[in-house]
Amino acid sequence: MSKSNNWPEVKLIEALSKGGTLREQATYFLINEYVHYVPVVAKKTGLAQDLALDVYTDALVDMMGQVANGTFKGESKLSTYLYQIFFFKCIDLSRKNTTNTIDYRAELPEVPAMEPSFARKMEATEAVGQLHKYMDVLGEPCKQILLDWGFWGYNMSEIAVRVGLEDSLQVKDRKYRCLKKLRKLME
Repeated sequence: MSKSNNWPEVKLIEALSKGGTLREQATYFLINEYVHYVPVVAKKTGLAQDLALDVYTDALVDMMGQVANGTFKGESKLSTYLYQIFFFKCIDLSRKNTTNTIDYRAELPEVPAMEPSFARKMEATEAVGQLHKYMDVLGEPCKQILLDWGFWGYNMSEIAVRVGLEDSLQVKDRKYRCLKKLRKLME
């Protein structure tokens, strides 16, 4: 299938649901039609293109399976649905690669010096050191919740899974209490 032979959305969904040679043709079409997502998402997520291409294949298989089993409800275009699956799989892989190899202490941002003076640099280094101590005093799960939220950018639902809480509301409550403790320590 070439780009000039566009499939209407309804026909694609029907072909993916039924299987057989039509599904094979639809699959070939989808692979070629949306492969241009790979370099875009690879750049956005910081993954190597060959790794992103593997994730794209996985996302395509997942999307096709969801269409076949009726999970796809048609609330968005198929291309948008594929892009979302692909993008979030890349984000997950990028986070997994990052969190498995980086110690949070090595990745806390340096406090920029206002002046190039040695005294200012020492103050900044001391402030970062104090933050490390405060995080250690807070202990788990406060340290993980605050770093996941403020530094790594996880949403509340993701953090709930990571720290073993039931839902995002518990994480919000815990985060609030942890921030309150941190502010008190910093006074």
